Amino acid sequence: MSEKQEVTTPKLLGESVPKGSAEQTVAAATSQAETGPALKAYGLFAIFARLLRPALTAAMALPILWGLALAHWHGAELNGWSIALLLIANSAFCVGLSLAGQYVDFRRSIKNDQAALGSEHSVGAERQSHPPLQDVFQLLHSQRVRPGAVRSLIFLCLWIAMLAYVWLSLLVGWPLLFFGVLSVLLAVVSLLPVIRYSRWQWLLGDAAILVAVGLLPGLSAYYAHREVIDRWVLLASAAPAVLAWLTFMAYNLLSWRRDWRLRRGTAITVFGPERALDGAAVMGVASFTSVLLLMALDALPLSSLLVLGSLPIFLRAFTHINQKPLTHADATYVIDRSTQAAILAGLLWMLALWNG
Repeated sequence: MSEKQEVTTPKLLGESVPKGSAEQTVAAATSQAETGPALKAYGLFAIFARLLRPALTAAMALPILWGLALAHWHGAELNGWSIALLLIANSAFCVGLSLAGQYVDFRRSIKNDQAALGSEHSVGAERQSHPPLQDVFQLLHSQRVRPGAVRSLIFLCLWIAMLAYVWLSLLVGWPLLFFGVLSVLLAVVSLLPVIRYSRWQWLLGDAAILVAVGLLPGLSAYYAHREVIDRWVLLASAAPAVLAWLTFMAYNLLSWRRDWRLRRGTAITVFGPERALDGAAVMGVASFTSVLLLMALDALPLSSLLVLGSLPIFLRAFTHINQKPLTHADATYVIDRSTQAAILAGLLWMLALWNG
């Protein structure tokens, strides 16, 4: 009588499982994931924190704070309802865009390998190469979160953002609804497979995200209180747009190896982490330099120099990493410092223009 063969799934179940179909293995993995030490250690709140990325959401308010402060400096009276609706719309949009990007990558992974959910790569290798609860993609890949739940949350964020922009259009005017619809269309463009997974067309997607999460929120905040936009406002909105965009794209450092396997085009996968970080540092310095130029042209007050207080933190984020290969701790450091720099820049800008 032959002995029963057994296989062990490394670092997932912690026990031997009779050899069976891939579906049985995934079902056992999912059951253990729901009650195992990972969820006990992190809890339900940590999962939602990973889903919503509250630090990133707060940092992405930088363009709105910039636009509000600029409108106040130009003599506009700020409206509490407009500010609340702008922040709600921007937060919902950024959360939805972040979730949509990871959901699209998850669908791409399933399409590339139909048996990925039952293979060692999908569960064992993925969990060994990345810490638990790193992002929504891993939650989906390990079946801790259902794809339908993430998809529903994406549409919920979309509806919240659009309803906020509709309300703003009723309070101020139709241009705000136009800005909201344009942001959604640009986000869709960045998620199209022909652009997201292209060798070079990903540049169009990154440019679309730059306009959607950086430029348009600042212009919306300014227009909501001044109802006019001129060339100086456009130029002044470039600096916060770039800083917010760099903070948003810094999260690609957590998944650049996965992005490379999925053939997703990003600056990190194409040029490498080191060159991408160098490029981000140059763009950040150029953004702060533009503030000085606008100040020299009397487009901004002298108190705008306060914004430079966030420059050391920003440079520290993108110039600290000097080792190869890039580790998870390095990526987390860059993300944390760039997020702190974006939040500090928004607060300093409000302080500079409030009494400037």
